[in-house]
Amino acid sequence: MKGTNILGLVFPNVNDICIPELTSKRAIGSVPFGGKYRLIDFTLSNFVNYGIDNVGVVAEQKFASLMDHLGTGKAWDLSKRRGGLTLLSPYSLGNESFSTTMECMYNVKGFIEKANEEYVLISTSNTVFNFDYSKMVAQHTDTNADITFMYVHGKVSKGAIAPIIITTDTDNKITDMVINPRVGNPNEAECDYLFSSAFMKKELFLDLLVDCVSRNALDFRRNFILDNFKKLKVYGYEFTGYYSSITSLDTYFKSNMSLMDPLVRADLFNLDRPIFTKVRDDMPSKYGLGSSVKNSLVAQGCVIEGEVENCIISKGVHIGKGAKVANCIIMQDTKIGENASLSYVICDKDVVIKNERALMGYDTYPIYIAKDNIV
Repeated sequence: MKGTNILGLVFPNVNDICIPELTSKRAIGSVPFGGKYRLIDFTLSNFVNYGIDNVGVVAEQKFASLMDHLGTGKAWDLSKRRGGLTLLSPYSLGNESFSTTMECMYNVKGFIEKANEEYVLISTSNTVFNFDYSKMVAQHTDTNADITFMYVHGKVSKGAIAPIIITTDTDNKITDMVINPRVGNPNEAECDYLFSSAFMKKELFLDLLVDCVSRNALDFRRNFILDNFKKLKVYGYEFTGYYSSITSLDTYFKSNMSLMDPLVRADLFNLDRPIFTKVRDDMPSKYGLGSSVKNSLVAQGCVIEGEVENCIISKGVHIGKGAKVANCIIMQDTKIGENASLSYVICDKDVVIKNERALMGYDTYPIYIAKDNIV
């Protein structure tokens, strides 16, 4: 099966509530990552690398930043006369904001019905991973499954919102599903849980969707998934590569910091399956005579005159003379004054840290400075 027979659906607002600090004015899919990317880049890149060329992005709210980033979809080769990238309306039929993910799906039902593709692949955009979907699709076909979910084996972070934990048999058929069970705390024990993506025939997806809405059963996890998995042949496909699920400010910080590991970068930024993003043309970064940069990722357009260690530095950042910045995430166009000292700090876009300011967090509790703030 080729990706051209699959309609991709991305939900960039699912799990916004997990990191309210970063999503107060943007969808979680448009949260910056790694100094260069947005979280939705990984989902879209995985789609197009498999050949999916018809993708609908179903926005619920706070979509201005998302629209600016996605544009026409050119960065992902999705600017096409037919198919391509479609940012679907963020309003319900009554011109009111969507209240549930199910309502989102139902209100874009017309777009799904008109698509020529036979299958649908749905995904959230709060996950960082690089995946070849051909393996998951091949298993779906070989097992004659109705639905195939991607899952991972690992610990569920404390910030996760009601994860769906599964049990599978030797053939990867899902035999049981529970949402955040009380017996056996998943924060303390490893388990298998659903992750990011689900694959099925488009007609089945529409049938389940209409049935749920007609019964006013509007919880996607409990009604669409849990109420139906025993009635259908539902399988899991285990993803075993590097992944990160952004479910809290702590996991966001640790996921960025993990990029310092060469093995993580090699897995995530696979040359055979590149991660695409919107390009901003900037001059190369400039480093002053007294500057020092160690074990950090620095994007283009920066001016570094101080000391930087174990940091993610986005485009256009200016770090003044005598400043010391360690274990920080500094987002686009932030300015850090002379002789300032920052440790375990997340600075959003366009933040100004004045001269000689000192801010210190901890690896499990980084300080967050909101966009456009002056300290």
